[in-house]
Amino acid sequence: MLIHDILGLETKDNIYFVEESYALLKNNALTLQYLENIKDDPEAEVSGIKDEKGNITGLVLFSPESDEEEAFHAIFTNIISSRPIPNQSSRIFSEIARDLNFDKFYTINSNEFNKAIIEYYSISLVNRQLCENCHIPKEPYNMVYIESRNARLKDILDKYKLKGEILEICCGNGMSTLPLHRSGYDPLAIDNDKCQICQGFEHNVLDPKRTIVLDATRISEFFDPNAFDTIVGFMLGTIYSFNKSLWENMMTEAVRVLKPGGMILLTVNKKEEIEILQNALERNGIKGRSIDNMDGKGIYDQWLYLGNK
Repeated sequence: MLIHDILGLETKDNIYFVEESYALLKNNALTLQYLENIKDDPEAEVSGIKDEKGNITGLVLFSPESDEEEAFHAIFTNIISSRPIPNQSSRIFSEIARDLNFDKFYTINSNEFNKAIIEYYSISLVNRQLCENCHIPKEPYNMVYIESRNARLKDILDKYKLKGEILEICCGNGMSTLPLHRSGYDPLAIDNDKCQICQGFEHNVLDPKRTIVLDATRISEFFDPNAFDTIVGFMLGTIYSFNKSLWENMMTEAVRVLKPGGMILLTVNKKEEIEILQNALERNGIKGRSIDNMDGKGIYDQWLYLGNK
């Protein structure tokens, strides 16, 4: 994994991030609990991780082999809780880190470190390390990914060219990410359903370094304003009047991280669904239009919304 390369460790070395998911790094509940114990342990073997600016953004605790367990490196970080604005857990992390005695320091590139964290949780997920007693079997590729749908979405992507840094919301198992990759795009893909994302990893459709299990109603908690040039979401829904507030929140969050002049491209099955999304986006300053994309089959990507901030 990339984290081994960053820390100069061998592939066989055991590495664990303390929090159980990427999203939980936002509040670092376990991290802060463990660090309180570490700071009072004079024998703790702790190394620091510094970013390009010299800020301590992580700690590595080495636990030597014992009769009960193999040696491992436990990693603690506030890189997620410090962005876009440091929260309380990030500030507490920094206060504790300043009082620790470090054996050595690693200097890292923040973007590469973040990519390594994303990859770690992706690989841990597909290896069933984050899901106790998972009994969901791997489905056959042809039962999950439909080439006729891929071709239909490719036609859309050929017509409406994407630009810059792309965020794909509600990526699911990567059915729509696949034609994005085939068209030469490298989106950061997010979805809150870890089982669907796991399926995408199993079939090598989703990129472990560019996929996060993350709630699309919380996007602005994790990304800077104006972080993305393009936001896409394909076959969103199903969207009803009783759950439209959820989708409206997603649209509000998407606009918050979209650059001025940035593009948003969405598809759904029904006209009523695209109207709900269009109203939510335009209340947030997006200018665009709904597009009838219906075909005789009436299944995938029947209605589009194309807009700009």
